[in-house]
Amino acid sequence: MKKSLVVTTTIALALASSAFAQTPTPAQSKPSAASLAIPTKIAIINLGQAIASTKEGQKASSEISNRFAPKQTDFNKRQQEIETLTNQLNNGRATMSDDAQKKLAADIQAKTTALKRFGEDAQAEMDNEEAKTGQELQTKMGALITQYAIQNGYAVVLNYGDQQSPVLWAAAATWITDDMVKLYDQVHPVKDEPPTAAKPPATPAKPPAPVVKKQ
Repeated sequence: MKKSLVVTTTIALALASSAFAQTPTPAQSKPSAASLAIPTKIAIINLGQAIASTKEGQKASSEISNRFAPKQTDFNKRQQEIETLTNQLNNGRATMSDDAQKKLAADIQAKTTALKRFGEDAQAEMDNEEAKTGQELQTKMGALITQYAIQNGYAVVLNYGDQQSPVLWAAAATWITDDMVKLYDQVHPVKDEPPTAAKPPATPAKPPAPVVKKQ
């Protein structure tokens, strides 16, 4: 599942900087409670990895694979048939008549064309299914990220998994991928598991070490 998402809160750091840059009047010399409450923390998440790691994401991936397994088996069988006929043609050129060779070659060409079309249709169908499921999971995860960010005082959440991500380096304490997987599994349990009370942890779990994004 290939899509990505960047979730941010409605707090803009630029607005906060602009507010602090103004010359304070005597009445403004003491910071207000509202100004002290402006969030400034930044969180990093690998959204694709988070979604794929949830129990619902793993179940959806398994279901799609199982659903298209028969088509994969059919594709492999037809491909093997073409290879067998091709070997038959190559090995029988010395003994087969020209008409027989032409007929067999035409049969191989027709089966190859049909297999190519079959494979393209199956792949397109599978891609659409994955995109639909991925969008549903991404929407659920996006809502939880917003909730989590507000409750934990984050101003911005950046998606490290996005290839266009500006993140080059991130301290371990900023990562929330594991936290979001745990929260998602609590809020959206798979059908085989009973739901549990979900409350985002006050302090995000820390990955073992900082990560550097290679250029």
